[in-house]
Amino acid sequence: MTEFVKMNATLFKYLRAPLLGAFVTFLAACTTQSGPTYTLHAVSVPNQQAPTYRVSCLGLFESSNSCVRVAEETCQTQPVKWLQAIDGVSDTTPKKDPREMTFMCGKPVVQQPVPQAVPQQQAEQPAPQRQLLLQGNANFATDSAALSPIAKENLDHFMRVNQGVNLRRVTVMGYTDKTGSEAHNLTLSQARAAAVVQYLRDGGLHADQFVARGLGSADPVASNATAEGRMQNRRVDVRVFAE
Repeated sequence: MTEFVKMNATLFKYLRAPLLGAFVTFLAACTTQSGPTYTLHAVSVPNQQAPTYRVSCLGLFESSNSCVRVAEETCQTQPVKWLQAIDGVSDTTPKKDPREMTFMCGKPVVQQPVPQAVPQQQAEQPAPQRQLLLQGNANFATDSAALSPIAKENLDHFMRVNQGVNLRRVTVMGYTDKTGSEAHNLTLSQARAAAVVQYLRDGGLHADQFVARGLGSADPVASNATAEGRMQNRRVDVRVFAE
């Protein structure tokens, strides 16, 4: 009996070292395979400039605390802002141990949208005016070629609407009624037409050619037998011809 006990003790002595080595080797293999592991990805968030990441801590010995630690190490001195946590489910019940989390380092920095250029509506340009008729007693003093304020106002508007138009010729024709001698009427009508041409030139109206003609009492537009008719015949007709 004593010999049997001694033999078992000796056998256990020789077998103890291999068994212990195998057990340690088993533990080491489990630690390497399921030890502390994580996966970190950079995430692109629309209209967001702050660094954003997604961390997965799915190792056997991992927990949500492992993901928190990875986030804090990633952000370093910047605060961690949690955006999303994905938890596991066991029998339709959340495990309350999320292993996949999305976080941001620092405060959110929203990327301002690039302002879209608003097309400016161009001011509608008035249509070019091809003819201006200065008619009646209000445009010139009696028996004078001096332009009245009303005549100048009408000519200023005429120049504005024709600004930028390529004009080939500007023709100004002066007329009088039949009162007085024809020689005097020709001279007066010519002087009034020339005064209008000079005002247009000085005002900046551009044309290849300016023509001033005094026609006296020719081509009446109304009867010279009445005051109303004679007033209509005293006129200066301005016409432009574009290219």
